[in-house]
Amino acid sequence: MLAPTETGMGDAYVDLIKRSITNYGYLGGDVPFENYRCVIHYELTEAQWKIDPIARPITLLSKKQLDLIEQCVLSIEARGVPGDFIEAGIWRGGVIILMRALLAANNIKARKVFAADSFAGIPKNVRAKGDPVDQWRDRWIAPLDEVKQNIARFGLLDDRIEFVPGFFADTLPHIGDQKFALMRLDSDSYDSVEESLVYLYPLLSPGGIVIIDDWHLIGCKTAVMNYRARHGITDEIKVHDSNAYWIKS
Repeated sequence: MLAPTETGMGDAYVDLIKRSITNYGYLGGDVPFENYRCVIHYELTEAQWKIDPIARPITLLSKKQLDLIEQCVLSIEARGVPGDFIEAGIWRGGVIILMRALLAANNIKARKVFAADSFAGIPKNVRAKGDPVDQWRDRWIAPLDEVKQNIARFGLLDDRIEFVPGFFADTLPHIGDQKFALMRLDSDSYDSVEESLVYLYPLLSPGGIVIIDDWHLIGCKTAVMNYRARHGITDEIKVHDSNAYWIKS
């Protein structure tokens, strides 16, 4: 297990994790890490990378978005909110690596990290019509074996990461009586975001935090607002570098 061994090294360790999963060291050039966005190396119009596979990052998140995850973890721990962490839609596993590293860096021993994904790419919507995500040529496929290898390279693949492989409609209803303190939804499409909320939000502890990655996508945002309206959720939504989040009251 890779973890900081000296007092005061935790912050440096977590910062290095953030720089590594975004491949800032290789791709950053002269851009300060605060302003670096690895997605610039992806051609949105052509739906393809402009860099070789070996150079591609493990996450597309910005430093500010990664910082939000860290801030939420520290807040949850400080307030004693019970439950584990889960990300629904993990792509290549970058956020899972960060979450597991945060457990190590902060000596958090009573929590686990759940990694839920189809590991076969983004499924097309069945219920929602007209979601632009359905037109994406790139379905963002990252097989389970590849994701495990990515996590293992950081020395963080252990029994405190639990994988939930399969499409959300098939797997999330059977996740059991888990309790979560942090939910991060990065599943892009209306159907997938809705399914994540339907099956996971009731498992989120009061005081827990939900982060919505794809707030800029109309299908995702509509799914969130529809779910909140159906269930009378009025907790304030805050937006942090294009990610939305709120604390469950």
